[in-house]
Amino acid sequence: MPDDEATAAVSAEPAQAEPAEAEARAVPESSEATALEPPAEPTVVLLLFKIQFGKDSSDVERPASSTVGELKEAIEKTTGVPSKLQKLLLKGSALKDDAATLSAAGVKNGCKLLLIGSNPSAVDAAKGASSGAAGEWTEAPKNEEPLHKQTQHAKVLAKGVPDGALPGIAGRQVPLDDKITAIPALLNSQGSKVRLTFKEELQQLWLGSEASTQKVPYGSISKIESWPVEGNEGYSIVAIHLGVGGTSKYWLYYFPSQYVAGVKIRILGVQSLI
Repeated sequence: MPDDEATAAVSAEPAQAEPAEAEARAVPESSEATALEPPAEPTVVLLLFKIQFGKDSSDVERPASSTVGELKEAIEKTTGVPSKLQKLLLKGSALKDDAATLSAAGVKNGCKLLLIGSNPSAVDAAKGASSGAAGEWTEAPKNEEPLHKQTQHAKVLAKGVPDGALPGIAGRQVPLDDKITAIPALLNSQGSKVRLTFKEELQQLWLGSEASTQKVPYGSISKIESWPVEGNEGYSIVAIHLGVGGTSKYWLYYFPSQYVAGVKIRILGVQSLI
C-alpha cells in the first residue's frame, strides 16, 4: 500500500469513531431524563348518583374508593342528620358497613340512595306535636300483666274490630305491596278510629282521625313493637316508638297481623327484623 493511502486510512479512523462516541454519550443522558419523570398518578373513578331525602333529591359525586361512613359524614354536613342516625337504603337494602367502599357496597353510576333520618330539631318538633295530641302518645305500662289484660288496652280492645278494617291473618306475614299506601280503620289509645297513611315522597307517617292528623317523620321513629290480640290473633296491638329513647309510644289496635313486618321494613328498613 502506498504511504499516502496508509496515511489516509489512519487519519479516517477517528472520524468513524465519532458517531459511536456521540451515541454512547446520549445513552446516560436519556436514562437520567427517564429517572426524573414523576410516577403516573392513579386514576380516580368518580360515581354520580342521587340521594332522596323526603321530597328532596340531590345529585352526589363521590370517589368509588370512598367509604359509606365518609358519605354519611358528608350528608350530615348538608342535612344536619347525624351520621349515626342515618339509614341509607339501596334497592331496599341498608348499607350497614360504614367501612366498605361505595363500589363494594354496590353503589353505581345513576343509582338512587334513599336516606332515612331526621335532624335533632325535627325529632324535637315531632315530640312537641305529639305532646299536645290528646294523650294519644303515652308511656308504656311498666307491669308484667299480659298486655291485653291491662286496663289501658283492655278498654280499647273491648270495642271490637272497627268497621272497615282490613281482614286479619294469623300466623303469617304478607309483603306490604307498594300499592298499599294506607291501613284504615284502626283504633288509637283513646278508642277513636284512625287511618295510618304512608307518605313515601315525604318520608312521613300520617296518623289521621276525624279531629286531627299527626305527621311523624320516619326518622323520628326508633322502633315498632307488636303483640297479637289474644283470641283474635289475626289482629295485633302495635306500639310506634318515637325518638331515640323511644319513651313516647303511639298505640294502634286491631292492626292486621300479616302486615306488621311489612310496616317495619317500609319505615325502619330490613334491619329492623334482625
